[in-house]
Amino acid sequence: MTSNLYSTPVSKQNPPNTLESVLPCSGHYSLKKDLRLNFWLAVAGMVYVIDSELAKRHPEWSVAMRTTTALAPLVPGLLYLRSCMRFVGGLDELQRRVQLEAWLFAAIGTVIVGTAVSTLGSSGIRLGVLEHGLGVGPAFTVILILWLVGSAFANRRFR
Repeated sequence: MTSNLYSTPVSKQNPPNTLESVLPCSGHYSLKKDLRLNFWLAVAGMVYVIDSELAKRHPEWSVAMRTTTALAPLVPGLLYLRSCMRFVGGLDELQRRVQLEAWLFAAIGTVIVGTAVSTLGSSGIRLGVLEHGLGVGPAFTVILILWLVGSAFANRRFR
């Protein structure tokens, strides 16, 4: 039985995680595992949408209130990160390595994209909605896209 801070103990009642268990139409899909993994991501998305609407409707709010609402999606985002770390911790060694490489690629790529967008914006180049940086929604979108690319490369590398 393996166990650490980020994984649940492996036993007969709690078999090791597989990526197929959270991929719809894979034949091994588990709604329970998918919901356990992605619940906090959905909450973060809902909080982001609600906060965006509140910010548009209440521009008179104080700086402290606007800061609090702007950073509110980070709390469920951190809980989502914890869910991902637990899920990855429950994968077998090869899949864990593939996922860690994919997430590392996505994280570093998102930092590079965010830096590029910020640098272009501060140089006076108009970027539309990204004029002031990525923000929460676009950052999650970039990391998702780069994770998909990183997963494809890592899976291909270990075939």
